[in-house]
This record gives sequence, C-alpha cells and structure tokens, in this order.
Amino acid sequence: MKTNALEMVIVRWTLPLLISLLFVPLLNALNFNETDYLTYTALRYNPYINYRLSHGDKPEWITTSLMFYNYSGVLYRINVYNDTEITFELKDKGEYIISHVTVLLSNVTVMTFLPKGVSPPIFWNDSELISKKTEKSHDTSFKDWTWYVFKLRMVKIGGEYLIRESDLQVIRDGVAYGHTMLFDDPGNPLKEGKTFTMYPFSTTIDKITINNEDPLKWKNTTYYPPIKTVVTNHYSFNLTQPFGKGFPVEIVQMATLIYTFDASDGKLIATPNGGPDLWAIGILDAQFMDEYAEYRVEVEHDNSYATGLVLKSFRINERTTEEVIFNKPKTKVAYLFYGSLILAGLVIVLNAGGVRNRGKS
Repeated sequence: MKTNALEMVIVRWTLPLLISLLFVPLLNALNFNETDYLTYTALRYNPYINYRLSHGDKPEWITTSLMFYNYSGVLYRINVYNDTEITFELKDKGEYIISHVTVLLSNVTVMTFLPKGVSPPIFWNDSELISKKTEKSHDTSFKDWTWYVFKLRMVKIGGEYLIRESDLQVIRDGVAYGHTMLFDDPGNPLKEGKTFTMYPFSTTIDKITINNEDPLKWKNTTYYPPIKTVVTNHYSFNLTQPFGKGFPVEIVQMATLIYTFDASDGKLIATPNGGPDLWAIGILDAQFMDEYAEYRVEVEHDNSYATGLVLKSFRINERTTEEVIFNKPKTKVAYLFYGSLILAGLVIVLNAGGVRNRGKS
C-alpha cells in the first residue's frame, strides 16, 4: 500500500511536469544567453526567371526582394535580383532580447530622387559599385530634382533593436513599433482583433488560420503542423521624400501583413512582407519572393511550399532545422527535466517490484 501511494504521488507530480517541459514555448524555454539566430532567405532561381520572361515580363521586374529604406533621412528604393538573406541574432538582456539584424543583398539596384543641393548618402561599400547613373527629372513639378541609380554587386544593411519579453513588442529609441514578426508566443498567442503594429503603420489582426494537416516544404526542409497563419487588416500609407514639397516615393492603398508560424514553438516560418522588426532598422516596406518556392507553386502547382521570405536555418541552443538534436538544456529547465526523468525511473522500478511481489503471492 505504501508503495502504491508513493507511485501515485510521483506520477501525479512528475507526469504533468514532463508534459509541460516537452511543450515549453520557444521564448520561455530559452534565455538567449549565447547568441542564437534565425536566418531567412529568398533565393534566385533561373527556371522561374525564364518562366517569367517567356510570359513577357522584363528582367528588371523579377526580384527576390523590393525594399524602401530610410537612411539618414533619405528614402531609397532597393531592387534585389539575386539572393536576399536576413539574419536576426538574438541575445538575452534582462527583460529584453537584443536583436541584431544583418541584411545581405546580392545583385542590387539602388535608386533615389533628390532635389538640387542634396547628395545621396552612401550606405554601401564603394568597392561593390558596378555603375552609377544620374538623370534629370522630366516632371515639371520637380524640375530641379535628379534621379540617382546605383548598380552594386552586394549591399549589407545592419541595425539593432529590442524585443520586450513580457509582450514581444519591438522597441527602438523608446518607440514601440508593434509585435515582433519573429515569434508568436504559444502561451499568449496572437488573436483576431488584437493590435499587431503601432508605428509607423497601425494594424490589427483580421484573420487567423490553423493548419493541423499539411506540412510546409522548402528545398530540403519540412515544417510540420500545427502551422498558424496570421493576416492583418488592410492599411494605407505614403512614403514621401522629405525635401521641399515632398516627392511621393510610394503610395499604397491596400497593404496587408501576412505571417506563417510554427504553432508548436512560435517561430516565424515565412512571410511575403516586412514588419516591425524591419521598420525599426529603417526598412519601411518590403516585398519578398523566394523564386525556388514560387516556381513550385506557380509553375508546378504544388501549394505545399512556403513562399516569400523563408526560414533557412536557425540555431537555438545549438540546434538547427537541418539537424534537430536534443542537447542537454543550458538553463534551469535542465535540472527540472533530468529530475523528472529520475522520478519517472523510480515509478518504473517501483512498479516492476510490485509486479514481482504480486506474482509471488
């Protein structure tokens, strides 16, 4: 009787703990004491380019990303024709996570439109410059303005911001931009009607869908259900070059933000657009297209592929998407986890002893 009572106590307290530890949300389980990262990509894929060209598109229309970037108060349009890669390095800092962003762009055209007397500030390495062209404005309303067009082999954009752990808000210089697009906390998930972004564009979550059946693929990687897609309401915005009466660089009437998450741990799998994490470093609008996945969807009609900017790899406690290994946890969760395993072992031993004793009676 004493043995059975002890078994019941151990099972009662150990089993729930084991279950909860197996499903600890990503942000709660990790302290980011070492630098972890999430890397996303949109790849160039020549068969897709050839397909688009065969349908009458011009080469300059086919990009892996299109961005509008504010650098030193000047707005630039960036067209990327080879690979786009964005890495978020994450490190714990008290109640915040420091996110350091590195944006690597290959085969790039950078454009800006400026009035007389204003020179374009350079944010790239001069050694990467292939050509530079200027052209006077043909718009009579901006007759003293000039177009600047730079073609570059490679462009690198960097920046840093904070993610507040309590509510996953993106913070930079005291400004809250909105909910990070990198994570959806399974313990406090995003819901319809909830505010998603606040600055410089305000949105709420309009629709959420959960896919419990079909995995998403990308090259040699598969992301298994549950998969959660979050869609915001429509919003409008204007990006204006802030000189003189202001030149409208981009006018959008019906923009929408879309994010696809791994609902089991909350990490972002794919998105066709930017969001608070990029707005905070000056990339005010972005459109992404992974041409490899787009070829599978558009040409081969295989809708199981993740499109847009897609999770390529990640390291969280030295784990990656290509090789998922259960390493020893490096946080206090480790002691709870292994203590639970010991208690579970006691249950097995006690139960086995009980079976032997009952067999002898």
